[in-house]
Amino acid sequence: MILDTPSFKTVMTAPSDVKATCLISTVFDAKVTWLLNEQVAPSNTVSQSSNTSYVTSEVTVPSTKWKQLKHVTCRAEHACFSSVEKTKNITEPEVPAPVVMISRSLPDLLKGNSAVLKCEITQLSSHDLSITIQANGVDISDNQYVDFHKASDIHSETKHFNVPEKYWKKDQSFTCKVNQGFSNSSSSQSIGNIFVDPSVELLLIPSQDSDSQTLSCSGSGFDPQIKWLPELQISSSSTKGAITMSADGRVAVTSRLQVLRSDWQSGNVFTCEVSDKSLNTAVNKSISVCSVTPASSQIAEVYVHGPPLQQLRSKEKALMNITCLLVGHHLKDFSISWKVDNSKYFGHNVHQQQPKSHSNGTETMQSFFGVSAEDWHAYKQVSCEGKHQCSNKGCEARISKSRDLLPPTVKIIQPTASEMSVSDIFTVVCQVSGFSPSNILVYWEENGKELPSSRYVNGPVWKYTRSSSFSMSSKLNVSKSLDTPVYSCVVIHESSETPFRSTMKDVLAPVALSEPSVLLLQSSNELVCLAFDFTPEAINITWFRDGTSELRDYNTSEPQRGADGRFSIRSHLHLSLIDFLPGVVFTCKVTHASFTKLLNLSRPDTLEQCDFLDHIVHAEVSQDIGVETVHMAFTFLILFLLSVIYGVFATMFKTK
Repeated sequence: MILDTPSFKTVMTAPSDVKATCLISTVFDAKVTWLLNEQVAPSNTVSQSSNTSYVTSEVTVPSTKWKQLKHVTCRAEHACFSSVEKTKNITEPEVPAPVVMISRSLPDLLKGNSAVLKCEITQLSSHDLSITIQANGVDISDNQYVDFHKASDIHSETKHFNVPEKYWKKDQSFTCKVNQGFSNSSSSQSIGNIFVDPSVELLLIPSQDSDSQTLSCSGSGFDPQIKWLPELQISSSSTKGAITMSADGRVAVTSRLQVLRSDWQSGNVFTCEVSDKSLNTAVNKSISVCSVTPASSQIAEVYVHGPPLQQLRSKEKALMNITCLLVGHHLKDFSISWKVDNSKYFGHNVHQQQPKSHSNGTETMQSFFGVSAEDWHAYKQVSCEGKHQCSNKGCEARISKSRDLLPPTVKIIQPTASEMSVSDIFTVVCQVSGFSPSNILVYWEENGKELPSSRYVNGPVWKYTRSSSFSMSSKLNVSKSLDTPVYSCVVIHESSETPFRSTMKDVLAPVALSEPSVLLLQSSNELVCLAFDFTPEAINITWFRDGTSELRDYNTSEPQRGADGRFSIRSHLHLSLIDFLPGVVFTCKVTHASFTKLLNLSRPDTLEQCDFLDHIVHAEVSQDIGVETVHMAFTFLILFLLSVIYGVFATMFKTK
């Protein structure tokens, strides 16, 4: 006996009725009875036929009723034989729910089928099942059926579904639904937001190749495609990376483009477009050398220096060489332009050097401009502008011939006896101060002959805050010898057609060392540090607040030589009302030879405002200062008071 029931798919897709067939191998005319859930099927639903070898019987059942059956039995009976029957279970026992997962299919995408979703079902029992795709909980595909042979093994199944185009929307979420048997169903976690507009990222990749520059474009979305614009610049140097798909169904693509370094440096704009033909959308980003250059790199410091003094002293009507110095980063991207009285100069008297790199990471670049002597001596303004190719505004510095000329003061400072006793080689210092403008030339002569620059070192030009003049110093190395050469410090400055000169005939003569006496005086708006009776004249005075903060707002006079050959000097520290608050300590530091003295002054909380200058303030020093002077003052005061008293008594005696 063979009992054949309709398949799971047949029952699920039947429009109304399904049939079960029973085949009995017999030569007799057997009677066939159908039992549905142990109830005899109505005779009008049963049909039977026979031949010499078989008896065939069919039962017709509505599909809705069939889904509710637990089992069906076919029974064959004959009066001369025992009955035979066969039963088949329709409703299977409940089984554990399978694991259902949904994802996009990358292989289908690579084949050109972008909207394919893949359902993976694992840990299946041997139950027939159907699989469908749902969008927002509604079936959008036909059921795909799987028939299993009865077995105890755990099965797995994978099915692919094309999503209809009308569901290609951003607000759709998709699930896989699995019906196992007529009563068991399971669904996957939903996947959504796969039909999204493309996005693009465009980056500059550092390249060691001096002839090319590499650009990298990354796109993501549903089915992104990369294209470089303008297409005329795209060549075989553009390469595409691997296409990847993340767990959320979004696709990522990359592409790299190598462009000529010259095209990149010239400021050409390169565009990466990421499009999605499926969604009919596109997005793009552009990049250029200007877009990746930070604003801080588009600024350079500009300095302008006037003509060399040799040219200024020359009688020839030649060009005056003006020097422009740029300090910054990547100066090859800067251009330098010149103006004379705001009129841009396009002549040939301009020479520009290549940028030079330095160990601190900066670069310098120089440009030289030959302005006519007539324009320079006519006080015309010469300006130099350094401008980055990506900036609309340049950095400018200006210069013109100075109208306010201050001649320098030149002094030679002899070494002390203690300095000369330490070594056979010592230093002679030339102090140059009070000059303007800052352009100056200093050199040394020995017995009227100019010395090579290797013998001396010229320091930088500097000036104090609020000062209108400049200062500098030059140090000459001198060796002890039996000769007594004459040394001269020669200074050339445009304030005079003749050089300034300071000469010392007996440099090797030892200078007596006399330590200075120091007083600290106070008035309403300044402090005065007074040093006197010292030799040699080289001395340094600095000011501090609270012992650590060095102050700059002070003026120090030049050392003045007295009749006894000793020097004196004073330094004025300017104070505002807010500076001299109670508890603030001001320090005057005097350094002379190997001698250093610190004088402190502070305003106590109970001190009222004092308005006098020649009041000696208490100062903690390491030795007695001016003791004899104080004693002398008290002596004169006592004698003056005695004379007044004597005069009063004498007058009273005479009147009586």
